Amino acid sequence: MSKRTTKSGGSREDIDQLVGRFLTDLERQETSPRTRVAYRLDVLHFADWFAQTLGETFSPEAVTPTDVREYRGYLLNVERRQPATVNRRLAALKRFFGWAKATGLTKELPTENVKGVASALRAPHWLEKRDVDRLIRTVERHGNTRDLAIVLTLRHTGIRVSELSSLTLGDVEISERKGLLTVRSGKGGKFRVLPLNSDARQAITAYKKVRPTVSVDSLFIGQRGDGVSSRAVELLVTKYARIANLEHVTPHTLRHTFGKHALDAGADLVSVAALLGHHSLVTTAIYTTPSQRDLERVVEKLEQNGDLR
Repeated sequence: MSKRTTKSGGSREDIDQLVGRFLTDLERQETSPRTRVAYRLDVLHFADWFAQTLGETFSPEAVTPTDVREYRGYLLNVERRQPATVNRRLAALKRFFGWAKATGLTKELPTENVKGVASALRAPHWLEKRDVDRLIRTVERHGNTRDLAIVLTLRHTGIRVSELSSLTLGDVEISERKGLLTVRSGKGGKFRVLPLNSDARQAITAYKKVRPTVSVDSLFIGQRGDGVSSRAVELLVTKYARIANLEHVTPHTLRHTFGKHALDAGADLVSVAALLGHHSLVTTAIYTTPSQRDLERVVEKLEQNGDLR
């Protein structure tokens, strides 16, 4: 049985075998299956483009920086790919050619001086206040005391879903007029203490009154009597968002919403960074990026003032 060939006459089986060796090495480095699948598709896409464009069999030593730059232009101008997709494919090629050089398949790195594509800074996805209110009303109508406490805690503290699922009873201190939430498992091991507003305090207090009596000290209890998992919280938020006819809402959306609304309310970057547990103000500053709705409001305001007539 003869081997299949590419349009240039090169053996596809040989290319598949080469990429397979690359993926085997990635597996030894404990990369995720999803990453390996993406790398395989990206490298094969480049190999096909190389063979069809240059009319010769793809091999690592035959690729030059000019080829990689032309491929980047092909992705942008012919396939009309988004910058994120182009940069992901270039990153896959960089990883592949790094492996190829380390294993002696090529002496040079054709990706070394090829820059990625700059993309416009996009605002993270957050919810308008009316949409947050719609989500909360949905939980009040269709959910239970625990679910409402979870959603309101996420909404009014901005903590990560992993931080919420790690909370214990001892991490919450609530009095009549104030409350504190201690995050001990923050990203990078960062410890912080957050204030709880009245809505969050009331919801957590109500839940603690009906919280199941179990041996674990997790604040929020799952259906099996153990601490609620991050995945369970994600499914919970997604479920109520779907009922509320809100799209693409996750616990992280509520974190973004908290950050955006805090800045809109006049909080400074340093304070918001402290609340969210950010290591850099650059991370927090993304909430100053105007969303599409923010831009629409500017145009609407100009029109109302007669400045666009």
